Amino acid sequence: MNHKTLPLLAAFSLAPAAFSQNVVHYWDFSSTNDVVGGVATTSVGTTDLSVNATYGEAYAGSGASLNSILGGTSAGGGHLSAAVQTGGMLQMDWGMDSFSFSYWTYDDFAGDSDIRGPRVFDCLDNTTVGIQLGTNATNDWNFRVDDDNGSVNIFNNVNAFMLPQDQWVHVAGVVDRVNSEIRSYVNGTLQATIPFNDTTTNNPMTGNVFPTIDLQIGAINGGTNAGQCQTAGLDDLAFYEGVLSAADVMDLASATKSPLDFASGVSNYCDPAVANSSGMPGFITATGNLDPAANNFTLMTSNLPNNQFGIFVTSLTQGFIPGAGGTSNGNICLGGVVGRFTAPSQILGTGTTGGFSLAVDLTAIPQANGTVTVMSGETWNFQAWHRDSVGLGSNFTNGVSVRFQ
Repeated sequence: MNHKTLPLLAAFSLAPAAFSQNVVHYWDFSSTNDVVGGVATTSVGTTDLSVNATYGEAYAGSGASLNSILGGTSAGGGHLSAAVQTGGMLQMDWGMDSFSFSYWTYDDFAGDSDIRGPRVFDCLDNTTVGIQLGTNATNDWNFRVDDDNGSVNIFNNVNAFMLPQDQWVHVAGVVDRVNSEIRSYVNGTLQATIPFNDTTTNNPMTGNVFPTIDLQIGAINGGTNAGQCQTAGLDDLAFYEGVLSAADVMDLASATKSPLDFASGVSNYCDPAVANSSGMPGFITATGNLDPAANNFTLMTSNLPNNQFGIFVTSLTQGFIPGAGGTSNGNICLGGVVGRFTAPSQILGTGTTGGFSLAVDLTAIPQANGTVTVMSGETWNFQAWHRDSVGLGSNFTNGVSVRFQ
């Protein structure tokens, strides 16, 4: 992933070279949480869904939909807002890399006399940089990408993007920067392909793509009025680094696989952490190579208070000790033998960025009686402890679990 707008990398760039895609954000709507990337997500405004507000689940075993989270009324401007731009670490910064997305949608055009169709997501601020997907009429698929060169690609009504009404439909989109094209799929079948060119000049788009507002889910244009919000069912919204293949999309559409099957071997847990004095829960992620022989592995934190110090801790075992047994504002999410990265070079400060990072030597993981080497096939769990200015004077991030290959 190309990150020119922030020095810290976004979550989960640990996929091995054999992976062509890696799920980095996934809202299954069992709650408001991003269950993969850990992005803080909140409900905003008064819900504005179809008068047929509860469509149930998209497919057997998929759980709740966005409608059941928001409740569903026939008026208002409600949606979810995910802090991809304001959360302390810039998420969904695709740079010049390929990315994909998938979701399930249900639109009852005949049922509610509302022709707006699905408002799916939006993280571009009017006409700046980012991506947006919203529709205006039956069978309209208006996917827009704006880059930092000022180029705009609008994928709209190409080859009559048909969405069957009154049923759940699986939709996927692929932005393939290698082949400079965008592909759309409905129910696992390729629907249309267009060049990834500026819509006005027809020149190839060559700029970086990153969010300039927080991700609006179930709304476009910030959900500022009822006309910009969701009136349809929405479920299992996922974003991926890399290209979903035709076979991948068919597996998702047939429910043979879920977005979680595209995880890299890295997952957050113990979410969310207890909020610290920044007002946000601290977040930990990792980047590098899952092969321990490469010894290229970095831990990173975000959403921490400025000008505090902290350390990383690790264990082969997950656990949960509320309030660290009464010694901290936060929770310990490790069990068993816990190693502490406390060498002078490993005691880190947040400075003015609200985070710190550590290049970890995988041949020297601290444990009770010295250090050990990470072996292929092992799963290690990591967390960060940090000082804070409130309460008991310290806190913890959530945890990140890494399965080395």
